Parts: sequence; C-alpha cells; structure tokens
Amino acid sequence: MSKRIMAISVLLAGSFLGVQVNAKPSSGVMSSLNVYSYSKETNDSPGGDSKMSTRVYDIKLGYIGASGLYLGGMYTTRSDESGSSSTDGNALGASIGYIGEAGVYIMGHYIVSAKFGDYKEGTGFKADLGYLYMLNNVVFVGAELTYRSIDYKKNDSIPNLDSHKVSETFPMLSVGVVF
Repeated sequence: MSKRIMAISVLLAGSFLGVQVNAKPSSGVMSSLNVYSYSKETNDSPGGDSKMSTRVYDIKLGYIGASGLYLGGMYTTRSDESGSSSTDGNALGASIGYIGEAGVYIMGHYIVSAKFGDYKEGTGFKADLGYLYMLNNVVFVGAELTYRSIDYKKNDSIPNLDSHKVSETFPMLSVGVVF
C-alpha cells in the first residue's frame, strides 16, 4: 500500500514540475472568470429545513503590459437564494492592477454601476489580492481574496432611502487565458 502511495506521489510531483512554466503571464489581453460559491443547509427537529446559497461570478477583461501593469474592466453577477426566494444583481467597473513576477497580484476596481434586487444606482469599489499560476503560456488558474463595498442610492420600495451600503470579503477561484 505504501509503495502505491509513494509511486502516485512521485508521478504527481513529476507531472506538476513538468507543467510549471512560470508564474507571471506574458503581456497581452487577459481574460478571467472568478467564482465564489457558498451554500448552507440546516435541519431542525422538530421544525423544518432551510437552505441558502450565494453565487458570485466575476468576468475580467483587460491588458497586461510587460511591466505587470493591468488595465481593464470587470462585470460581476450575484445570486442569493434563501428558501424559495431569490435575489439577483450585477455590477460593472473599471480596473487597474499589478501582476508581479511570482504571480502575486493586486487589483482595484471602481464600480460605476451596480444593482441588487430592488437596490439600484450602486457605486463603490472592489479590491483583489491573489495569486495566479500559469499552466502553460496561455492558460492560468489562481485564487484571490476579494473585498468589495457598494453603496446603493435607490430602492423603489423604500422611497426615502439615502443609502444602503454592503461591504463583504470572500475568496474566489480563478481560471483564465492570456493571448
């Protein structure tokens, strides 16, 4: 049994080392999909069951220069489900960032337009700190920690709303291409 585990470990390590190209992508157009998914189910006895889930998808498109400077934009969608109700939203923003030689990156996004359910006219910012790993010269995978803060100014069902601010931090997994 231990010989099998050792053989599998050697094969996996060899495969990993053989795939490694470098951590930083070359300059060019960079496109990525970042995903966060969370679900929770509770069971009470006596009582009942409850389910909730949150899904966030970020699509980023931009240009990375030879110096590591990133300029682009992002579009994000979000869906929250609780029981039989669902709330959806989206946001659009402009992005600037830096991707270092080791694949560590930092990005800032100014959110120019956001809505979530009945909340509209949202603006704010989003910050990403992450790491990406080039699988080859084109495809990368990675992970990031995201903080975002959006201030919504309008909700038709709350006429005298001044502000509804939502701030949150969550991890995301990334996959993308550079061409």
